[in-house]
Amino acid sequence: MTAAPPPQPSSAAAPRLQIEQSLEQLLQSLLELGICASDVQDSALETSPQGVASGVPGGLIGRKAQQTVEHLARLHAQKDLVADVHVPLEVINSVDQGKNPHLFTKDFIERLSGENMYTNGILSAVSDYRDFLTSQLADAFPDLADYLATPPPASTPSATAANGTAASARAAPTAGTHSGNGTTRDTDMEDVR
Repeated sequence: MTAAPPPQPSSAAAPRLQIEQSLEQLLQSLLELGICASDVQDSALETSPQGVASGVPGGLIGRKAQQTVEHLARLHAQKDLVADVHVPLEVINSVDQGKNPHLFTKDFIERLSGENMYTNGILSAVSDYRDFLTSQLADAFPDLADYLATPPPASTPSATAANGTAASARAAPTAGTHSGNGTTRDTDMEDVR
């Protein structure tokens, strides 16, 4: 059996991969620079004969600093590859504070999920209340049962304003008012007021 070749990155993902590789190289260079600066050996000095950094200005630390500058220059040259990527300011602030940006994303998704569940709960409660109110109105006003069973037509705000008087006249019944003993009696709206 032969091993399958690694998947080729798509053209859209290639610039991102280049940036990621440049960032990884920069981080590695910064790590090595920090290690060299924290523990300077005699062989890492520029004045040491036959040392690892002999003849390099600044010694090994100078060489690592130069590599870091080269990585930064390469990263700056690649900035146009990701010109259309927008990073939220909160993510940048969390990185500046030394926090993991994945934690920001996780917190944002959890907060969004909670708000979504809250909104769905409200919509469900309103829908249940509407259904309950419709059934109670149908029981209390049997003459309106057919009207309550059909959903109202979708209307635009301008249609609602133009038909406002018709809708209010339709919503105010003039006959079939329910009396407490299960019978209905005809009344005028004037009598109800």
